[in-house]
Amino acid sequence: MRNTKHPGRVEDYTDAFLGTVAVILFMGFWIIAATFGFIWVIITTAIIDLGIKRITGQR
Repeated sequence: MRNTKHPGRVEDYTDAFLGTVAVILFMGFWIIAATFGFIWVIITTAIIDLGIKRITGQR
């Protein structure tokens, strides 16, 4: 076992890993922001609609 030759240094994939993680995190945060933005728009429009209906007296 002691006479086994080591293959030497391996390739460094750190930059590729960090680049891929950055892209995945960016896409994930973009999806989260878009989802919460969409929910915020739905809630806001519902509140505005209720306010307009109260002001005008419609049902």
